[in-house]
Amino acid sequence: MTKVSIVIPVYNVEAYLPACLDSVLSQTLTDIEVICVDDASPDRCPQILDVYAGRDSRVKVIHLARNSQQGFARNRGMEAASGKYLYLLDSDDMITDDAMEKLYVRAEQEQADCIFFDSRVIYESEDLARSNSNYPAVRYGTYPNHPVSGKELFSLFIEQEEWTCYIQRQFWNMSFLRRNRVWFPEGHEHEDEVMPFAGLLLAERALYIPDQYFIRRYRDQSVMTRPVSGRDFYGYFRCFREMTAWVHDHGIQCPAADINIARMHERTVRLYGQLKDREDLESCFTPGEEQELYRLFVQACKAEAYYQQLPGWLLDKLRGYQYVYVYGAGVLGRTFARRLMQHDLCLEGFLVSSRGNNPEYLLGRPVSVFAETEIPDHAVAVIAAARGYYDEIAAKLEERGIPYIYYRKIDSQEKS
Repeated sequence: MTKVSIVIPVYNVEAYLPACLDSVLSQTLTDIEVICVDDASPDRCPQILDVYAGRDSRVKVIHLARNSQQGFARNRGMEAASGKYLYLLDSDDMITDDAMEKLYVRAEQEQADCIFFDSRVIYESEDLARSNSNYPAVRYGTYPNHPVSGKELFSLFIEQEEWTCYIQRQFWNMSFLRRNRVWFPEGHEHEDEVMPFAGLLLAERALYIPDQYFIRRYRDQSVMTRPVSGRDFYGYFRCFREMTAWVHDHGIQCPAADINIARMHERTVRLYGQLKDREDLESCFTPGEEQELYRLFVQACKAEAYYQQLPGWLLDKLRGYQYVYVYGAGVLGRTFARRLMQHDLCLEGFLVSSRGNNPEYLLGRPVSVFAETEIPDHAVAVIAAARGYYDEIAAKLEERGIPYIYYRKIDSQEKS
């Protein structure tokens, strides 16, 4: 059995493809196969692939008859793979010479279902470097140096705000993927939001190592740098549905998974708001059930937009503070938090009087016990709890000198 199968979907990257293939074929681990899936590329990529295949028997080329997007291409490559382990690389990126050897050895030592690792970045221009300076090339959180369950590792990523779906920074056991039927969704973009999410939640032995084996190239007009469009909205819409279905169908109980799904929904709603007036988004959906789901989504967004309106006096007041907290993590707290987030105001987190049955995270924000939390200067709290607790909470906030606003007075235009 081949040790590692490297699957590379290829489309319209003739200027970058040779560097990608050279980085793969120069690996210190030689027992590899390189499966390149030509996604009906309109440039010289098919010819370049055939030349490399003629030079090196480890290169196998699959030419697709029509362009079918990355999910389809990756799945065809995975089906053809004969390696014990799988690595997925994009055709405009590269890896370090020792990447496959180091990952293979560690995976064998730990009997890992998957390994997550880090990257370094190449920017094609200073403008790209500035506009993408927030790319999380490495993680700075605290992680165990031994395998843990996938749920535990995913929860650590979410809790430390370091979850990334980048498939190029992952190394998978092929039999684990096949046994659990973990594949990429097909027919839309951003499919790599779903596959690692699904796989990691089922993994029994998952590992993160802080090594930079992946070399990410930021260039103009890639999926991540081009302007957003209806196909992005459609892709995230589908991802939300598929992630929700995966968790439901597999009976997965994991608060971190719920947080990630909620963030995907927020992203979808935000893109809808950006694009609805300049694109015919309904045309992205197949007539029938898909379009009906989209119409229901639109109706919900309209109702939500109406409900989420906050009075101008409150927005002006909140914008005078650097940090906003919601005191209360029940129905009222969640309701106000959603209203707040619709206005692009930064919600720092939720405060509660005791841990009790309160979750650690809500809507992707931490839920903290007030007495144990250091509140920064220039912060304000919105009290959103049952009225019977208002005076008690207000007294706690006043004792620590933290300004507050009563949620019950917001819609009546009263100011505290």
